[in-house]
Amino acid sequence: MKDEDYNIPEDQDYTSAVSAYDCTGLIPAGTVHEKTLEAYRELYPFGAPEMSEKEMEQMREKDKKENQD
Repeated sequence: MKDEDYNIPEDQDYTSAVSAYDCTGLIPAGTVHEKTLEAYRELYPFGAPEMSEKEMEQMREKDKKENQD
């Protein structure tokens, strides 16, 4: 379907909004239970991606090198 099918004026197209496709408000408050956090992550992957020890070391070396310059 097109915007015209929904009678949405062009200046009110919200599909390009930053949070249009994000699950904002998924976690209304912090959680202290690991199982609750895991349940949220099953619904929607969020947060920083898991990094291997090798990737973390490479990032530390890169930061160290940039800070020396």
